[in-house]
Amino acid sequence: MSAMVLVENKAVERLHELGLSVDIVERVVRRADAEASTFTALDPPIMEGLTRWGRTSRFLREELVPRGWTYDNPRNWARTIHPSGEFAIVAATGDELTGMAGPGVLPTTKYRKGDATIKAVAANEQLAFDFGDLDLFRPAAERTPGVLLTWVLLFYSDDHEFRVELSLPDGIEDGRISSWAERIILPPFQRDELVTDDDNDDADHVVVEIFRR
Repeated sequence: MSAMVLVENKAVERLHELGLSVDIVERVVRRADAEASTFTALDPPIMEGLTRWGRTSRFLREELVPRGWTYDNPRNWARTIHPSGEFAIVAATGDELTGMAGPGVLPTTKYRKGDATIKAVAANEQLAFDFGDLDLFRPAAERTPGVLLTWVLLFYSDDHEFRVELSLPDGIEDGRISSWAERIILPPFQRDELVTDDDNDDADHVVVEIFRR
């Protein structure tokens, strides 16, 4: 089944319905990138990707928990849960098609996911089947206790930009999410070439150039 793909104004409106905004997501991914970019070739190769995922999860919570969201970590699976209890968001690295729209464009998660993700996608798929694609937000009281929808904050970065989408998975193949009921595509965030200390008015003004590996 083809995903419902939302872009531009429709994407912004849909994010607001879910209690999010473009500004919130941009702050999250930029902060996570700033920490992930501190690693060099001398660090274990896994550290950059692991830190980007972990900090994305943490910074998303820092934005949303003060707004009434909650969180849990079942089997080390970092969920951020909407105040209604009807859905949660998890972060994941996507492939190069993340954040892109067009005929035949279908992003997947970059890495194989574990049992918790597989079960969450199966729950999404079952809820969509039971209630219909246009009624995915049936009140939690009308659903199986403890079952909630799981959205994925899918992110991809390169030397020039960040691409991000908030998408609702409904299919997984060979451990990678490969099918989506809905994709909310954010505008690409351009990568800043320079980070400056604007608060320093001294003669020795600091300009730090950041070069990605």
